[in-house]
Amino acid sequence: MRYGIAGDRSRCRGNVFVGIMARGRHPARIRIDPPDERSAANYLRCWCGRDLHREPNRFPGLTSPELFDNGRPLEIDFGCGTGALICSRARAFPDVNFLGIDISQKPLFCAVKEAAASHLENTKFIRGNFDTMLPLLRPQTVNAAFYLLPNPPRDYHQERANARRRRFLKSLYTALVPGGRFFFATDSNLFLECIKGIIRCDIGHETLTFEDVPLSIKTQYWRIWEEHGRSVKSFAVEKREIPFAQGACARSSFRHGARIHM
Repeated sequence: MRYGIAGDRSRCRGNVFVGIMARGRHPARIRIDPPDERSAANYLRCWCGRDLHREPNRFPGLTSPELFDNGRPLEIDFGCGTGALICSRARAFPDVNFLGIDISQKPLFCAVKEAAASHLENTKFIRGNFDTMLPLLRPQTVNAAFYLLPNPPRDYHQERANARRRRFLKSLYTALVPGGRFFFATDSNLFLECIKGIIRCDIGHETLTFEDVPLSIKTQYWRIWEEHGRSVKSFAVEKREIPFAQGACARSSFRHGARIHM
């Protein structure tokens, strides 16, 4: 079974990772050597889609107890790239765990090196297709999730593609704790409306817009897009299945000063 660190190429050989990063972030443009063996062992895992499909029970769940051996709040960045958001928030909130998932190897090498240099013990990264990891999400275990500036697709009206997005959003919503939030951002109006439509029609929960975006969420690429005159559209979804007074408080780092406009 290929289940190990991303630097161990022999364990992932034979599995093809398919996907591209957001425009301007193509992994082929990054020149970086693999992290040292100790850093890779501490921070990075390579989870092959074929094994996840065949034997999902052989993998740990995407939870703090199973990945970090503690019960701290967990935030996940889907398509984390070079890990800028993850590492920045991990430094700011040491009592929160942060997981970054991406399909591209070189950006994750950058992320691991930054995490190791900053001695971030509350950070881990997984290389793989997050669609294949959805069975590893557990109910009410994620305090915040991010899907920021993914490469806009061209299959907005294809049922098969939207079924995949619907499965991702439903799985993620189930994984959020009451009061937990999902943040989405894109510079594509069509992609924005596609995701909003799925949430409104298929999940049935309101979207909460936020205009004054916390600086901790605005990544380097977000700022680059804005500097080039691209308008980034964003929204947040808050889980409200259980009234806040009855449910457990979501102890995400967003409970500590970030201003969300509802």
